Amino acid sequence: MLQFDFFTWLAGIPDWIYGILQWIINLVLGVFYWAWGIIEWLWAMVFSPANFMFLFRAVLFPGLIFVVLTLIWAVWFTRKLWGRIQDRRGPFHIGKYGGLQLFADAIKLIGKETIIPDNAKRWMFRFLPCLLLVVVLLPFCFIPWDFDFWYISDLSVSLVLVFAFLTAVPVVSLLAGWVSGCKYSLIGGFRAANNQFAAEIPMIVSSAGPAMLAGSLSLMGIAQAQTSVWFAVVLPVNLATFLIAAIASVGVFPFDAPVADSEIIFGWRTEFTGIYFTLTYFAEFAEQMLYSAIIVALFLGGPVGLPFLPGAVNFTIKFIITFFFFVLVSSSFQRLRQDQIVHYCWRYLLPLALLNVIFAMLAIVYLPELAALLPLGGP
Repeated sequence: MLQFDFFTWLAGIPDWIYGILQWIINLVLGVFYWAWGIIEWLWAMVFSPANFMFLFRAVLFPGLIFVVLTLIWAVWFTRKLWGRIQDRRGPFHIGKYGGLQLFADAIKLIGKETIIPDNAKRWMFRFLPCLLLVVVLLPFCFIPWDFDFWYISDLSVSLVLVFAFLTAVPVVSLLAGWVSGCKYSLIGGFRAANNQFAAEIPMIVSSAGPAMLAGSLSLMGIAQAQTSVWFAVVLPVNLATFLIAAIASVGVFPFDAPVADSEIIFGWRTEFTGIYFTLTYFAEFAEQMLYSAIIVALFLGGPVGLPFLPGAVNFTIKFIITFFFFVLVSSSFQRLRQDQIVHYCWRYLLPLALLNVIFAMLAIVYLPELAALLPLGGP
């Protein structure tokens, strides 16, 4: 018969309690050392000089915060310039020169009720406006605001990656029109895709000229190749065709058929309200800013400019001037029909872009002085 020795059991209780306490202490120490290791890793990742400055550039300048602040300025600048061109005052009620009008509009739009149509694909309806803004903001990582420090990433194929991101914009617009469950939105989505289809080939051909002259597909490399002569001097027609094709790709006047309010209400944005409309609205202005920055890098020497100014300041000045012409063109002409957009892009822009590239190649071959100014060298 099994007998229970109470006193032996009682004598083992201290060892049992000690074992439990030892196990708890080891568990706490293990969690502590694990957490401390994560903190040390994060400290090394974030606060090491190289990583900290990379995060500083990615977050502050020329990263997210700078782009958002520039976006706010771009909306205000566009509205004021449109007002001057059309003999109006533009926003002026809130803030100095209407500078706070955008914040009032943003608060109003964010505060509006978000209405999702019954026929809409709900999760895609919520997701696509966010995706559109992210797709437009990511290419800013490759913009060379300065040769030495003020840039986020320099890849050997950054120009290709930028166009890869921008090619996704009309796809997102088409999907946004489809998931809205509205015929006007779907028509606007097809028109946005058609604009990109018409403008993309002239735009790529126009950008191929600077890439061939620089011998590089990197935006940084193309900008560095213009230290002696800007490619706008060698490829002036490509500069004009790229600007017009960029306006057509964004879908603003006179190529705003995808959101023609007098024909299809507001195109692929018809069903978006509140915060979702705000995201699509900001994405449009961010795309205009991105194309302006690409033009500066491809044709206007990037940071190359006045020697007594920092490279980032030179780039910013040229960026503002380019954005001014972007808004000027988009506010001075009447809307084109959808067939006219394709007609003008393929019949005029594409041949002009090709001819300018051919003339530039012939000039390099037969004008040694010009070839000596380029990275391709001369005899």
